[in-house]
Amino acid sequence: MPVSGRDHIRGSDGAAVTLVQYSDFECPYCGDIYPAIRRIQNRIGTRLKLVFRNFPLTQQHPRAQQAAEAAEAAGAQGHFWEMHDLLYQHQDALTREDLLGYAEQLALDIDRFTAELDTGTHERRIRKDIQSGVRSGVNGVPTFFINGERYDGPLTLDSLLATIASAGNLIDIEQSMQRENRELRETIDRSRQGAPAAGEAVRDRFSADEIFQRVTATAYEDIDRSKQLLFFSGLAAGISVGGTFLARAAMTTAYPGDPTGIGNILYPIGFIIIVLGNYQLFTENTLTPVTLVLTRFASLPQLLRLWGIVLAANVIGAGIVAYLLATTTVFTPETAETAQQFGEHALSVSWSGLFYKGTFAGGLVATMVWLVHAARDSLSRFFIVYLIMFTVPATELFHCVVGACEVLFLVFAGEAGLLTVFTQFFVPVALGNTVGGVVFVALVNYSMTEIRHFPDRGQQRRELSWPEWVFGTRLIERLTATPRRDDADTSETPSE
Repeated sequence: MPVSGRDHIRGSDGAAVTLVQYSDFECPYCGDIYPAIRRIQNRIGTRLKLVFRNFPLTQQHPRAQQAAEAAEAAGAQGHFWEMHDLLYQHQDALTREDLLGYAEQLALDIDRFTAELDTGTHERRIRKDIQSGVRSGVNGVPTFFINGERYDGPLTLDSLLATIASAGNLIDIEQSMQRENRELRETIDRSRQGAPAAGEAVRDRFSADEIFQRVTATAYEDIDRSKQLLFFSGLAAGISVGGTFLARAAMTTAYPGDPTGIGNILYPIGFIIIVLGNYQLFTENTLTPVTLVLTRFASLPQLLRLWGIVLAANVIGAGIVAYLLATTTVFTPETAETAQQFGEHALSVSWSGLFYKGTFAGGLVATMVWLVHAARDSLSRFFIVYLIMFTVPATELFHCVVGACEVLFLVFAGEAGLLTVFTQFFVPVALGNTVGGVVFVALVNYSMTEIRHFPDRGQQRRELSWPEWVFGTRLIERLTATPRRDDADTSETPSE
């Protein structure tokens, strides 16, 4: 049926686009699309003419017919669209009493309104709307016709708006949607700082360049933290590593002499806590902040400051756990003996052996950190951390913070001297972990990447000069940036 004066029309007669809607006031899908239509109207303005036609599905929606009659009765008094809005805004309240309440709210003539409801004055008009819809192929609600053509696309704001803009040749709307979609994609695909959150070539997989950029983003966050935050985060990591020592000792005691090394099955637990909890661990920092130093976005003194604070905090945290386990009854005598054997084994290895074992362990940890940044969900990160860190005890390698907990247990148990464990164990392992991590970054990750910088997102950065890089001028100059907003954004809020 052609649009005529009998229809309920919202908008200008000279509009570029006519949108005819067949709808049901009780239909939940019609209620869902209602705010989207209001937003489209607000955005397009007088260039859109909205035509509403009733199509109540009385079998599914027992109150739809009476609601449609109420809207028509209000329309007879010049308030159709006001009642239309109230009915969609209160779809869960469509009883007769509710309809009378809405009529009173709109200051209608209640006697006339009630009489028209009771006598079915507007049933014939509603039936004509239904017949016109059936002849047009309407078989469900909501159904839309845009400039006479049935719309069969998704019932979403973006899809409807794009089709309306195309039908009316509304170039400004089409251009603004392209800009918004691009900005939305950038928001989804990149973090606030600019690191990619989705792969460019394959959406769920990152290239080496993109992984490097994600590592760099983490490094910016780490290296710019205050000393206090670094220390307490490192302290939490050290205590978490103590959980590895505790769990491994208990499991090994429970299965003594197991040739499969089942006692190592709980070794990764502390590292899982650290990665998922985003704590600062020294061996992880042989990868992330080094990327900034290699790209001359941070200086050597900045790196050494970070390393010094985090390593000291890690050892203190591990030492706290070792002290409590050595001086309390948390360990059974059997478990305490097992824990002591860990420390004795560590001190029995030669200085060079500890260094080389530490080097391989450092490379494994750096590999773990790289792969964690390549993963997109916590479950994947969990398995990456578990499998790689299980390899460390399984191959009898050494991690400096876990090892510190083991040898400090000996110290607090009175079985070894502090100077001995420091010079004969901690120094070679820490050096090996550092070399392994740094070499992995320098020779593998850094060398296989080409695009190492990500787009600026509210920040200004510059490479350090060589004197600045050596002597330590701070690089990051943070700016207070607010997201850009188009003037059109204000029109996105539906008017009531």
